[in-house]
Amino acid sequence: MDMYRHKKRGTVYEVIDDQARLQCSSAPEFETRFSAGWTVYKSAVSGDLYIRPTAEFLDGRFEPVETVDRSDAMCHFANFKKKVT
Repeated sequence: MDMYRHKKRGTVYEVIDDQARLQCSSAPEFETRFSAGWTVYKSAVSGDLYIRPTAEFLDGRFEPVETVDRSDAMCHFANFKKKVT
């Protein structure tokens, strides 16, 4: 399981798949336009799933990290929340 930290927020994510494909039968032109691989990743804190183009995921905004326990991930999330509010 690959873990990454968002550099700006400090939040930790588990990568589920880094070559997912987007399927959109109601708008085939959208599917063709965005046919590059997609990264599906899950928040280590909330379990929420996210998706973004793999090239964007690997453009430097995320950094690989060693496996992080949930309490460490929660700490980073709480610190980010304090900065935003």
